[in-house]
Amino acid sequence: MSPISIAIAGATGDLGRRVVRRFLSPEYSPSQVSEIKFFTRDASSVASQELLNLGVKAINTGISAESFKNVDVFVSVQGEGTSLEERNAYAKAAADAGVKVYIPTEFGIDYRNLPFEHPIWGLKRAHDTYARTVSGGKLKVVAICVGLFLDDTFPVGTVLGLDTQGKVYTAVLSSDTPVSFLSRDDIARSVARISVLAAADPSSVPDHARISGSSISYKDLAQLVGRVRGEEIKVETMGEAEAKAAIKAGNFWVALRYTMGYGLTDFSKDNANEIINPGESLWKWKTVQEYVEETKGVALEDKQLLRE
Repeated sequence: MSPISIAIAGATGDLGRRVVRRFLSPEYSPSQVSEIKFFTRDASSVASQELLNLGVKAINTGISAESFKNVDVFVSVQGEGTSLEERNAYAKAAADAGVKVYIPTEFGIDYRNLPFEHPIWGLKRAHDTYARTVSGGKLKVVAICVGLFLDDTFPVGTVLGLDTQGKVYTAVLSSDTPVSFLSRDDIARSVARISVLAAADPSSVPDHARISGSSISYKDLAQLVGRVRGEEIKVETMGEAEAKAAIKAGNFWVALRYTMGYGLTDFSKDNANEIINPGESLWKWKTVQEYVEETKGVALEDKQLLRE
């Protein structure tokens, strides 16, 4: 297959920059990726200039089929605040231009079997449906589900019920259900790999690619962190009634933890790992244990990463 052209929305964010660097790595450029472009509203910004200096081309003409001219794969790593209208506009323009593959900004839970309605995942579901129908099936859409961002686990720990300093971890529904994690670098590696595979053969990659870099339950995570720190961490569980009341009151983090206890972030068995990285022959997934040993269960001041 000839080298492909990539267009990225959200390339100036933390995850976006990692995706760009992966496409620019000798593994992909120039043998498999001939060109990388990024959408920007301000090509003179510091973040845009950094990408331009790397040889990435700016698209600052707005969202249109013309802006996707000669693009094979479109990757969106935009923030959660991106509206449904903007997401749909990108998908339609890509479809109208004949883009082969679209990876939307997902990188979270598998919301297809969500046991309750929620505006964030409802928006994603609506966009997923739109993107798959707008081209009449010609645009391959690959929604990547990774569970939780491994790098963000302890920086946002308390809202996930992970209070290492207070020595108590609080799960929702169940502390025994495994939760899958994937590091930001592994997400970037997966995006690049899926882009190349799907562009060559759309049927080689599932429409919803679940990836599990490492999985662990709250109970086992408490034991792991406790062992590394040399102290005991208590495990508690929030019941369904309390959790549903918090969700109804608008608590997103409890809603997320509910999906974790419900099993919607457990990709330990049903995943696309072997398609993307067979036998870990291309790279080694970063594990929760490695992350815990690095951080000792707390946020490092120079690594306080929140999803942009």
